[in-house]
Amino acid sequence: MRCTLTLAVLLLACAPKGQEEAVRIATEQAAANVLTATDLRLADTVDTTSAAHREAIACLRRFFTKKLDQEEGNDYWYTPDLECYGGLYSELLYAEYDSIGDLRYRPTLLAVEPTGHEEQLLMKVAWADDTHAPPKYVFEFLVRPTSEGVRLALPIEHNTRHWERRTVGVVTYIISPQHVFKETEASEQHGMIDHLSAFFSVQPFRITYYSFAGPSDLYLAKGFHQHPLMHTITSGGMVDGRSNVYSGNDRDIYTHEVVHLFSHHKTAEPPPLLEEGLATLIGGSVERDYLWHRANLQHYLAADPALDLRDRCNTYERDDINKDTRVPYVIGAVLCEHILRREGKDALFHVMAAGTDPWPALAEHGITKENLTAELRKELALAPFLIAVSSP
Repeated sequence: MRCTLTLAVLLLACAPKGQEEAVRIATEQAAANVLTATDLRLADTVDTTSAAHREAIACLRRFFTKKLDQEEGNDYWYTPDLECYGGLYSELLYAEYDSIGDLRYRPTLLAVEPTGHEEQLLMKVAWADDTHAPPKYVFEFLVRPTSEGVRLALPIEHNTRHWERRTVGVVTYIISPQHVFKETEASEQHGMIDHLSAFFSVQPFRITYYSFAGPSDLYLAKGFHQHPLMHTITSGGMVDGRSNVYSGNDRDIYTHEVVHLFSHHKTAEPPPLLEEGLATLIGGSVERDYLWHRANLQHYLAADPALDLRDRCNTYERDDINKDTRVPYVIGAVLCEHILRREGKDALFHVMAAGTDPWPALAEHGITKENLTAELRKELALAPFLIAVSSP
């Protein structure tokens, strides 16, 4: 059975709630196309004579067979871990699938190793096809003992336990040894958070900010020894389902990602198109401010009067112009600019609170899929309407 899986699992995720919804729909269409307990292969070097190892392997098998079935009870994952990080990484949920939803990359347990800490273990798993190509993913699960038996956990707390911590305002920085902490950037972020608090009418909240030197450093700390993006992109970041920022841009300020946190505090499930748009409008994207991306879209539309962007609003698809301008992101940003210019931020927040599908609420403001491109052209012809928050 085939389905269409979002490519978000191959991208630096910015909006985890929307991402989970997209992949949930796709996997519901492929309910029969799931792993069984026997699909987990064991490398010859894995010691199965140890009772502790056998218990951990059994827990891993439960994870693979139950993780996509929301009706199954959780007898495989460390519950406080889910609360701290807001859920599992999407890569762990859908690592077995290719881009069209076929079960292609079956997991192999490569090693089970002690951590030397409170009877915890590390289990390294690779996902690969049968072509002898390098694995798509290699991830190291932390195994934690509980009163109900061992449970899997994300290893980032374990991997960063000896890293330097600093607190600036409401932000606690966890600093990679490969990154040089910059107090001036942290101070700028402190001021930016105050401005965002006023803009969103949301009180400042505690934020944990992981400062990494780059994407490779980021993914390794999160537990990935192999990831499609580790060595192919040079900058990026993400937030999770809680107030954690993962900065892979070697900086101690990441306005785009912090805007996402405020959007989630303001609205439970904002539409990804406008959420990414507002983050781009305020915080730019890929180290470029909004004006740069806006100009790219304006030139792109001017070069071809026949262009129609109605089908290019999926934030989970990689759709770039001039390399670094994500078309869905800048479309969303121009739509946010359009509403802010004419009706103010309360109107924008109303649209963002109306559901993950933005089009019914946008129609109330004269924007439909059919007239989207024409309205974008009109907005881009005006002088930019910028939000005075902070530099990106």
